[in-house]
Amino acid sequence: MKEKKVFINPFRIISPKLDMEANRLAEVYATPFLERTNLEEGLLIMVSKLMEMNRLIAKSFILPDQTRFTRIGELGTQVHEEEKVLAGALEIDRSADPEMLRALVLFPTRLERVGDFLESIANCGRIKARDGIPFSDRAQAELASLFDLFGDMLRNLRDALSIRNKILLDYMKGQHDKLHQMTIDFALHHEDRLIEGLCSPKASSLYMDILDSAKSANHQIKAMTESLLGIVSPQGS
Repeated sequence: MKEKKVFINPFRIISPKLDMEANRLAEVYATPFLERTNLEEGLLIMVSKLMEMNRLIAKSFILPDQTRFTRIGELGTQVHEEEKVLAGALEIDRSADPEMLRALVLFPTRLERVGDFLESIANCGRIKARDGIPFSDRAQAELASLFDLFGDMLRNLRDALSIRNKILLDYMKGQHDKLHQMTIDFALHHEDRLIEGLCSPKASSLYMDILDSAKSANHQIKAMTESLLGIVSPQGS
């Protein structure tokens, strides 16, 4: 009979000081960063805040609101601070697999980079609202579908950080490919609108900045997904 494999949670191998079990996501959302002691928990909170940033950004492109932009900025700052706390408090078990360690220690930084790209998109929204730059109905619909898919990807990433289910991770790989293709297709549609005179140069610059940021954020999440897949399905198993 085959020996049953025991899955070791990698977030218990790489963990901030005083590591302790915690799954109270709603409760710790507002807990000061320095009071959190669990890497997995910190990452879940970071993803949750990125989800909220994405949700508010999507709403801001429909109906600009300074209160939303302010909240997006606050969340972005918190994500940056969280990354500093997590990265600065890591204690690593050097006996663990070096490739796994190399992948996981980058998770806080990768999530911070996603926050950077969302902040860049939000800034495009601020400029659009401030200068009264119109986007076509087609462009607005494209962005709505982009934000919707990206929000679902972040939600799945949050779940994958907890359960690391291979079926979910494989599904996420398909989502990454879909979002990447969307950015390519939307850029081509945009070029057509520009040539036809349906898009102003100012709107063009903002729209392309948004697509570039979405593409870069997707790259960071894809790298995390592939790392988690490597943990769930190690080579040779």
